[in-house]
Amino acid sequence: MKYISLKKIYYTDANNYNIEYNKRFEAVTTKHFPIEIKQYNRENAYPAFLCYTEEITLLIEHFYKNYFNLFKMKQQAPPILLRQFVLSSLIDEIKSTNDIEGVHSTKKQIKDILESQPISKDFLHLKSVVDKYNKIINNENICFKSCQDIRKFYDTFALDEVLTEHSDWKPDGKIFRKDPVEITSATDKILHQGVYPEEKLIDNMSIALNILNDKEIPFLIRVIIFHYFFGYLHPFYDGNGRTARFIFSYYLAKEFDEIIALRLSVIIKRYKKKYYEIFQDTDNEYNRGDLTVFVQTFLEMLNKAIKEAIDILQKKLSQLSTYSDKLDKIIISDDITKNIYFILLQASLFFGEGATISEIMKTTKKSRGTIQNRLDNIPKTHLIINNKIKPYRYKLNMMLFREK
Repeated sequence: MKYISLKKIYYTDANNYNIEYNKRFEAVTTKHFPIEIKQYNRENAYPAFLCYTEEITLLIEHFYKNYFNLFKMKQQAPPILLRQFVLSSLIDEIKSTNDIEGVHSTKKQIKDILESQPISKDFLHLKSVVDKYNKIINNENICFKSCQDIRKFYDTFALDEVLTEHSDWKPDGKIFRKDPVEITSATDKILHQGVYPEEKLIDNMSIALNILNDKEIPFLIRVIIFHYFFGYLHPFYDGNGRTARFIFSYYLAKEFDEIIALRLSVIIKRYKKKYYEIFQDTDNEYNRGDLTVFVQTFLEMLNKAIKEAIDILQKKLSQLSTYSDKLDKIIISDDITKNIYFILLQASLFFGEGATISEIMKTTKKSRGTIQNRLDNIPKTHLIINNKIKPYRYKLNMMLFREK
């Protein structure tokens, strides 16, 4: 039986509404959280809770099956192609999370930052965002254990972008904001007001962080619930959504895989309306603090994200196989050069960044001199060399295959 939100039950079966709420709230399988949920401009606040449903169990099971399939596919994929896929996904993720918030950025700007290229001073604020996402793919550690950790991260992640739009929106409290903040719709209707005063905000954020890091709670459950609480608490005047999505991605990458982590905002952007609606529905007074539908909906999005990653990688592996067959028809002088062609083919299929000599050396286990000698002897029409950045990047000219 499909789990229906309490809000829907209120409007469709009012006579059983209180009975159903009590049944859910008091069930032995229900998990309670010491944060109260209150809809804007309503009197009543309700303690948050989650019902462990069969639907949640199945969605988590699907997620792990998808993750296993992705893991097996990664085992088949050559390292250069995987690296290109990760970089391509990184650009898509940053572009999508900015688009969700209406922050202007282009894929070229993000790519230029990744390649350490000069960018306009008007977009220097974007560098801090790219740098933080780079930490995900480089498996660097970021601490999210305390409110001070959240503030420290925010200052080096979202604050520069926020201040370009609103110079007076720097957090002005002890840790977070000291004044109330309202979240409005496109028509300026107030949808939500972040928790206030700051003392209560700090207390609740500390509880939310304890939930995030509580290993007694299933991993996917606690990161999703923290994502909701972060949006509900709204600790900063602006930049909350971007910060919450990054934290979610960071934890996903640490527990599972950076590829999954870098598809989250792409899916959220596609289902943006639904994404915001589940926040509003969960906040609603008639929902009485029930987080179950929020968790289920987010798990559905996660499964879409990982399934899309699998589909894209499968397509690229198929392309690699097709072009590899064509590569066999090209007369290549020796096995080392043939291996270099294969590496440069991978470097052309995704991100298009190309491969450095160091990356080629690492993959082939050959010396710099050997690799440089082979590259020098490959026909110039077969190569595209990006010599505008250092180290130089090499990739295969895909026009080569149009003749085959």
